[in-house]
Amino acid sequence: MTEVPVPTRQELVDLLQAVLDGGSSRLAAAEWAAEMQENIESEDPEAVDPEMWHLLRLAATLDVKSGEAYLHSENDIREWIAGRK
Repeated sequence: MTEVPVPTRQELVDLLQAVLDGGSSRLAAAEWAAEMQENIESEDPEAVDPEMWHLLRLAATLDVKSGEAYLHSENDIREWIAGRK
């Protein structure tokens, strides 16, 4: 089986923080997370623990909008970083 690069929790937190700080766009972060998710699903779905998988899936939806507003607020992102959501 191919070794699948799995992001660490810190890498995901850094990505989310970059979105909050303006160092990354929501679109770029969501695309990266979605690509990682697809690679993991196709190569080794067991490579990520459920908590990490949840955070990766959330990150992949950063660019989703509900009307004009983003589905996930900056406060939501802060809660993800803190591990409360």
